[in-house]
Amino acid sequence: MSAFNRFVDATKRTVKKITNKTEEAFDSASNSIKIKNLEMKMDELYEELGRIVYRDLHTDEDLEEQKMQVVAEIDGLFDRIAVLKEENRKVKEKNKEPAEETAEEAAEAAETPAEEAAPEEKKEDAE
Repeated sequence: MSAFNRFVDATKRTVKKITNKTEEAFDSASNSIKIKNLEMKMDELYEELGRIVYRDLHTDEDLEEQKMQVVAEIDGLFDRIAVLKEENRKVKEKNKEPAEETAEEAAEAAETPAEEAAPEEKKEDAE
């Protein structure tokens, strides 16, 4: 395979990896935004729960059902946040492994064309 073909193949692989990394970064950022939104919603639910508990302590109303409903919503948000954080963790782990391979491939691609270019130049000089 000629040096140019190897260069083109290496470039294609690099572009593909860059595209994949960009998509992964976008997904990670998207998940981070979702997590922040869920945490804000959780803060609102904590405030609501505090109001219900306060009302429960200072009135004769039976608000146990309302408290349990808010607690269930908070628990659901905890679960959703845990799933999103796990997805982010997996993406970060996935990003670490290919980065090492990319550096090795780039070094190999940089060395290979230079080695093959020298003999071609000598042929041209001989003619």
